[in-house]
Amino acid sequence: MNGSVKLGHWVALGCMVALLASCGSTRTGAWESGENVSLDDAQKAEEDKLMAAAAQAWANRGEESQALAAVEAYKAAVAVNPNNAEAWAELSHALYFYADCYLRFDESREEEYISTLDEGTKAGERSLVARSPGFAAQMQRGALIEDAISELDASAVPALYWRSANLGRWASLDSFATLLSYKDEIRAVMEFCLNNDPTYFYQAPDRYFGVFYARSPGFAGGDMNKSKAHFDRSIEAQPNYLGTRVLLAEEWAVKEVNRGVFEEQLNYVLTTDPNSLPAVAPENACEQKKAKNLMAEADDLF
Repeated sequence: MNGSVKLGHWVALGCMVALLASCGSTRTGAWESGENVSLDDAQKAEEDKLMAAAAQAWANRGEESQALAAVEAYKAAVAVNPNNAEAWAELSHALYFYADCYLRFDESREEEYISTLDEGTKAGERSLVARSPGFAAQMQRGALIEDAISELDASAVPALYWRSANLGRWASLDSFATLLSYKDEIRAVMEFCLNNDPTYFYQAPDRYFGVFYARSPGFAGGDMNKSKAHFDRSIEAQPNYLGTRVLLAEEWAVKEVNRGVFEEQLNYVLTTDPNSLPAVAPENACEQKKAKNLMAEADDLF
């Protein structure tokens, strides 16, 4: 390939990326700060009561009604105190779980599934602005999150992670172009998480990058070797967090047309006791449902 052809090739790819990104949907961020409230004793007691109720419901989130109860209790808590950064982060997590482990399995609830992920993204955003006035000020001035993120520290990783988890799933459901339009932002945020708290939620940053590098096309930074390395690192650290194995099968093995790895990982998921990690037994049970569905689709996928 001569120089002029090479230049034309890369220009064409650049134009393709720009065109696809410009075609994606956009969403309005929730970067507004909450009211600067000073809680009286009764309000503080109510906030504490709601947070305790949310935690109790969350402990029983293996039942859909309890997962929803946790969501509603966290919503009530942030209504009492809109500056409760921890409650907003927990709400972002709870909304993601409710969407991913209940709504996604019911095709008749697709609109609710998508809107819940958007709501979870916004909850993560509210947590971040409540946590850092400097970050809030930058975002309210229209800064890019990848530029404002320097205002944050490791304590922001939960809100950053669950915002990205909700946002990435929402964008994927909308369109490939929408997902592509958020790739730089999501990559920067997850690099922050990887650098500041790599073990968060069962090695979640590596798990996320496993998906990121597998799902992105080569011209947009995709790299199947990097994807596999991140998945392997996450599994080595947390072999019985079953969601990593499901994603390895679904995102990496399918794209690589590697049915052996696909079946090996899903069989591990299906034969492992969800209570092997008691703190995330409901998540593991949810991943077994996904694995069962993927195994049923294997002949169509390969």
